[in-house]
Amino acid sequence: MFNSFRFGFLSFALVGLLASPALAISDKYRDLSARLVTDAEQELLQQKAEAADNILNLALTADPGNARAFLLKGKAQTALGNKDEGLRLISVGLEIEPGDLEGLRLQGEYAADLGQIEEAETALNRLRTICDAPCVAADELAQLIDKARDTQKD
Repeated sequence: MFNSFRFGFLSFALVGLLASPALAISDKYRDLSARLVTDAEQELLQQKAEAADNILNLALTADPGNARAFLLKGKAQTALGNKDEGLRLISVGLEIEPGDLEGLRLQGEYAADLGQIEEAETALNRLRTICDAPCVAADELAQLIDKARDTQKD
């Protein structure tokens, strides 16, 4: 009985010691990912989608839970002509951060552009629920969806 208690206590202490450095490392990786996302944003502003995409690969390697990195990678992929992949990446970012207004706007915009009106309307409804009135982003998205719907009718 004493041996099992001592083994349990030592195991608990060892787990505690190992967990502390792991948390510090993950903070460093999270910080690195955030810095890389900032760099990628600058590349996208300069219309360098491929460079941004490469930086975002590193950001997501450092922190696979970085929702902003997924959103920006979706923008980069769309700018590179990979619209389906762009929408998929935006959706992944929204799974991580479901209330991201820019992500919802992009999801609706990209879905409408691909003719996926139902998905675009779902994004619009979520955006209207979260966004304070008046919500310019939701109004603009609604107009974009209407145009996409009209285009499908032709």
